[in-house]
Amino acid sequence: MKVKVRKERTVRIDSELWNTSWCLLKAGQEHELGCAHQFRASLVFTAFALEAYLNHIGARLFKSWEKIERKLTPTEKLSLLCEQLQVSIDWSARPWQTVKDLFRFRNTVAHGRGEALVEEYLDSHDRYLKKFYEIPQAVWEKFASQAAAIRAREDVERLAESLHASSGRLQDLPFMPGAQTGSAGPAEGR
Repeated sequence: MKVKVRKERTVRIDSELWNTSWCLLKAGQEHELGCAHQFRASLVFTAFALEAYLNHIGARLFKSWEKIERKLTPTEKLSLLCEQLQVSIDWSARPWQTVKDLFRFRNTVAHGRGEALVEEYLDSHDRYLKKFYEIPQAVWEKFASQAAAIRAREDVERLAESLHASSGRLQDLPFMPGAQTGSAGPAEGR
């Protein structure tokens, strides 16, 4: 006897990327070895999740979103949506400052180039060895910490909830998974 199976799923990529960001953050918190890489990846996926959410709501607020969204940077998308929803932006305060830093980090990683780093400082004779073997780090490397990954997730969630609340017409909550249904029954003719 054959069984006919049918499955349907609506994929919310913002939700999938948000979950990936959380999994990477947790992995970094649970395993110290290599945790810097996990925190970097969590930050990148947090930025991707926010941009995907902006695209999700942009398509609901603008009929022409598909034509314009690829021409806009993530920050420009956010600014346009905030203007449309009458949400005030203050780039000098949380959550806006965090999002600005997050998108800067994402762009640096996405369009990465090598750089020569020089670190010079004075230290006491009895303390210099404690830091001597630490490698100089680029700005993006210093940014990618557990604290930054946690703050980015908190602030991105806060910002997304603010956009959602300001709309009054968006039914999908930020970072909510899509629906899935399925059915199975006897196949016809068997």
